[in-house]
Amino acid sequence: MRVIDLIFMLNDFKKNNRIFVEQSELNLAVVDIEVHDGAVYLQTSSNLRGLKNWEFLLLLNKKELYRLPVFYKDTKKHQQLFGFRVADDRILLG
Repeated sequence: MRVIDLIFMLNDFKKNNRIFVEQSELNLAVVDIEVHDGAVYLQTSSNLRGLKNWEFLLLLNKKELYRLPVFYKDTKKHQQLFGFRVADDRILLG
């Protein structure tokens, strides 16, 4: 998924929903983004509180990022983000 596609989809949800990466064992809070090698990488943590939707959108909403793909770290490798779902006032990316 490209950054611009993610921005358009997340704009329809509550601004105070927290952002998480959904994994099989637990949900990891998205705490920051990192841009390198022509892609956006989500930085996650199991100990910190995740970014709220409005904070996440603020980080992503830069014209130079719009066409870049979004990745998250899955166990040992990076996976490209393909979608998300909403549960318990959380946005679960996956």
